[in-house]
Amino acid sequence: MVFVTQDARAPRGTVQEKPLLFALLVTLTLSAVFVTFPQIDIAISRIFYVEGEDFPASRMGELNTFRAFGQYFPLTLTIVLVFGLVLKLIYPSRPSLFPPRFTLYFASLFLLGPALLVNGLFKPFFDRPRPRNTLEFGGQDPFIHAWALGGDFFDDRSFVSGEAAVVVCLIPLAFFVPVVWRRCVFVLLSLFAALTALNRIAFGAHFLSDVLIAAGLMAMLSIGLAYLFYGRSGSQACDIKLEAAMTEFGHRLHAVRREGITAVRRRLSLAPMFLAPAPSTGENGKA
Repeated sequence: MVFVTQDARAPRGTVQEKPLLFALLVTLTLSAVFVTFPQIDIAISRIFYVEGEDFPASRMGELNTFRAFGQYFPLTLTIVLVFGLVLKLIYPSRPSLFPPRFTLYFASLFLLGPALLVNGLFKPFFDRPRPRNTLEFGGQDPFIHAWALGGDFFDDRSFVSGEAAVVVCLIPLAFFVPVVWRRCVFVLLSLFAALTALNRIAFGAHFLSDVLIAAGLMAMLSIGLAYLFYGRSGSQACDIKLEAAMTEFGHRLHAVRREGITAVRRRLSLAPMFLAPAPSTGENGKA
């Protein structure tokens, strides 16, 4: 499982040369379009809305199953990565189940992206109601365009999409497979992310701008972290250093555990001495 970087310089004027700048420009362009033409959000959501039936797609079992898969797949990946880290600490002399940089990269991506940026900052700060709660679709809240602070809609917020952000964070997995499979896996993961985003729109849970801007933000974050962990000179030695640090930390944990067990055994061995009754002194024992 190796993230392959090209040693040759990327052709000038291409996306490969400055992908972070490209992702930033795309996100800013999308934001400007949705702020200038907010009716785009309403028009797209109206495709899935039926008068008197709300958003009927939200009651379809197959689509709910697909949504559950989109939720549990990233969760499973996280559990597997944590399990691999725990195994390394339990058996520090053995090599890590996954390369340390791989674990650290995706742990940082999920924690900083969907957890902190989306649910920790954006959703509490931007009071945008979900489509199904707006007046345009039978709700009670006014429509608010993307990036607007809105009003006091504290219960159920739409901007940006957390589920779309999570599945977009899976797309970098394509760069950890052999090169011959990379394009295929990238297309499949991108398609999965697009279908998940479409599913959320069909459910009336998010506007189009919610999922696209979430995808742009996660793309910028994933590219920035990829440069931090893999793009800098000398980063190839990072796995070796992290592996050594985790091995040393695992041995320290084992040493602390052994010391703790020894201390407990020592106390248990001394316990009978303190619990034994004191010898009684009778009349015959007096001088």
